[in-house]
Amino acid sequence: MRPTRPATPVSPTAGFWVGSGGARLWLVGCWLIAALASGCSENTVDGTMVNADGSGGFGDSAALEDSGGLFGSDTLTLELPPKDTGPVQGEFGWPCTEAEECNTGLCIESPLTTTGKMCTKFCGTCPTGYQCVEEVIPGTSDKGYYCAPKFKFLCDPCDDNLGCNSDGKAGNVCLQYGTGGNSGSFCGAACSEIKPDCPDGFTCEPNIDKDTGLNTYQCRRDGLCECSSNAKLLGLKTSCTNKNIYGTCKGFRQCTADGLTACNATVAKPEECNGLDDDCNGKTDDFQAGATCDLKNEFGTCKGQIKECVDGQAVCDGKKPAPEACNGVDDNCNGDTDEGLCEDGDPCTKDSCNTDGSCKHIQLGGLVCDDGSLCTQVDKCVSGKCMGGSELDCNDKDPCTSDSCNPIDGCKHAPASEGICPDDGIQCTQDLCQNGKCSHPQASDGTKCAEDGKPCTADICTAGKCEHPLTDGQTCTDDGKPCTTDVCVGGICKHNPASSIPCDDGNICTQNDNCLNGTCKPGLVNQCNDGAPCTKDSCVPGTGCVHSVEGGNGLPCPASSAACPVGVCSGGACYSKPSVPCTYAYDPGLCGDEMDLPGTCNSGGKCTVTKDAIPGKVTCTIPCKSVCLACSLGGFPIQLCMDGVFGF
Repeated sequence: MRPTRPATPVSPTAGFWVGSGGARLWLVGCWLIAALASGCSENTVDGTMVNADGSGGFGDSAALEDSGGLFGSDTLTLELPPKDTGPVQGEFGWPCTEAEECNTGLCIESPLTTTGKMCTKFCGTCPTGYQCVEEVIPGTSDKGYYCAPKFKFLCDPCDDNLGCNSDGKAGNVCLQYGTGGNSGSFCGAACSEIKPDCPDGFTCEPNIDKDTGLNTYQCRRDGLCECSSNAKLLGLKTSCTNKNIYGTCKGFRQCTADGLTACNATVAKPEECNGLDDDCNGKTDDFQAGATCDLKNEFGTCKGQIKECVDGQAVCDGKKPAPEACNGVDDNCNGDTDEGLCEDGDPCTKDSCNTDGSCKHIQLGGLVCDDGSLCTQVDKCVSGKCMGGSELDCNDKDPCTSDSCNPIDGCKHAPASEGICPDDGIQCTQDLCQNGKCSHPQASDGTKCAEDGKPCTADICTAGKCEHPLTDGQTCTDDGKPCTTDVCVGGICKHNPASSIPCDDGNICTQNDNCLNGTCKPGLVNQCNDGAPCTKDSCVPGTGCVHSVEGGNGLPCPASSAACPVGVCSGGACYSKPSVPCTYAYDPGLCGDEMDLPGTCNSGGKCTVTKDAIPGKVTCTIPCKSVCLACSLGGFPIQLCMDGVFGF
């Protein structure tokens, strides 16, 4: 951005100023006497005159004179401010960490930059979203007025109103989000019901302040708040709860580099004797009196009641398991009484203990039993004997086997011919006839199966089933935007805003463009310096670097002449600047020693002197065909013709 300079005040009758951004134009007040325009030239100051051919530039006062005066050119154009390409280094909005990085020395907290701070300016007119505040200037003890973010704390995690306001300030309220308590609380911002000025995505809503009981209007986000850069740097937290029928457990959510964490509160469960507060009521091992417990030994497990809890271990009171006896009591607590003590091995008798401890066996009829043959089915007891029922059908409907039955082994399925094994219609199985049997073994884990049409699932066989596990963390369909990361999260293809990724903002006049929160931010302006001293370098949007030869005319440059090194640009080349004082080395020959004489440079880079000004210089006046030596010795002129020496 080109810096502006203050206008030089002039006489009210001489002219007036018109300014726009960095360009200024002084209009001569004596235009009625344009024929005498030279009378106003002494008040000429630097400005920008753009001629019909585009020549001229900022600070070129000569351009006004060369164009024939203020009204002598075909076109008069005011130079417009440059297009805004984002914060300029050291200027308002530039991310910073120290005051030295800002031209104003003001580096303040801001939720809008990746560093958590930004350069600001003293109050004049603050941009939209900022307000003029009187605060202690960072790094000093003095107060000053400067522009600060209007919504500095908006949507920051909080637990009370103090975390939502600057020191000594009030008005912003810590608002609870959600209904279950596990969403947490986040800062609102005071707003007006009549003229709300909340940022996009926020609504001005009434709210009862839990600290004061007063009804206020606060900017509240339409959805759940996200962590600002400043909140991540400070690691801000908000309390949250996890509630169920057993109790309410407390925890917190915190802003980290990865965003807002989930509520870390534990899940309440029934209190146990374990030294822990399982139901989150603030008490340990306060379980209900009479809770059941187990008494175990080598004979079995009997139920008892907890008598007390000592150091997280339950003291169980009750009957201990004992070996089963023929006494009508379930001694080993397995739910059966006197089991196995009088068993005679016959399924068609009922075996039990007599009151004297002896056994009795009652014959049964009609009960299902087993006659010992695997080839009969629905065997039943008849007068205390087990009788076989109908023959077992051993047809397994398998085209790859020959079916038969014997009493000991039951059904037999001997291998048959290589029959066709039908498809079972189930994915992730193989339909094979192996060793005379039609089988459907599982396909290997990882085998591709039918797709479910979702981009964030893998369609693979697992343990014989076509599963569609989520592919969280893997890259998914590119949305075509350079400043998003395309990754699967929870089975959904997310296109999250990205930062610190090189991009192209489409402006050829910016370099090293970079992503910031999903938006391609322009880098530094391309200065287009070609290293040539006699060109005017600039960058034109849509065209690129322009190196104007005409714009370099008149610029200083180093000339190649050793005698006249002070140069001036013309037509893109550097020439020695005329009329610049120089030193001329004069050799008088035989008449004396070499001497340095003051001279002046010409455009050819030579230092010249007036011959007549050379001390002791004598002009040869005698006719001479060859060489004539002329000098002054002792003030007397001497002329000597060398014709005889050269044979003339």
